[in-house]
Amino acid sequence: MIEMHTSLTVMSYNIQHGRGMDDRYDLVRIANVIRDSEADIIALQEVDRCFADRSNYEDTIAVLAAQLEMNYAYGANLDWAPEPGRSERRQYGIAVLSKYPIVKQRHYLLNSFGNEQRGLLKTEIDVNGARLFFYATHLGLEEKERMAQTEEILAIATARTGSAVVAGDFNAYPDGPEIAHMTQAFCNVFTDIPMAYTYPAGEANETIDYILVGGGVIFGERREVIQTLASDHYPIVASLSLSRKR
Repeated sequence: MIEMHTSLTVMSYNIQHGRGMDDRYDLVRIANVIRDSEADIIALQEVDRCFADRSNYEDTIAVLAAQLEMNYAYGANLDWAPEPGRSERRQYGIAVLSKYPIVKQRHYLLNSFGNEQRGLLKTEIDVNGARLFFYATHLGLEEKERMAQTEEILAIATARTGSAVVAGDFNAYPDGPEIAHMTQAFCNVFTDIPMAYTYPAGEANETIDYILVGGGVIFGERREVIQTLASDHYPIVASLSLSRKR
């Protein structure tokens, strides 16, 4: 049996529903950031679907997927009835874009203690014959929420067998208990890069966005914070290697 390795690049990006630091909604700009990064699989947060006039009532993830010619999965953390005079449900949540086939997907609502609902989007992706479990998430603003939410994420993500990536906006600092909790089972790709600041865009001085890997996933030399004003967060990118046996 021969062990094969597949290389890919992953990203996590809180897109603030497509609105940049100039307060302008521009999905082409977001798509260009993703395209220029050459990321193969992307975890997105703050993604609207027909949610409000702030994003022109567009199906944001469908538009981005079409522009980038990628597959997508979506999880609605908020799912509200249509506004008067409109027919589409108002949804806001998390998403995954992938140039590889998304074989399965499931969305989990996480314990949010009555605050804004948070979630975890689980996808299974076929990366040239290697199966990758790729999770996108966006955690709460209070530590007690995040601790409960990371507990739920670990219960879900450690139940699988195989390569895994958990990526998203954790709203937590690298030395916080939430990240310490997650790194019992996953490796923080940026753990030795203390200046990997992602928020706020333009004058970032906080690290709250993460790419975590497990199940034999190896990260490579590229670990980058992309400085762009297309959102209020900087996206982060990492090169990874997956192993499979033939």
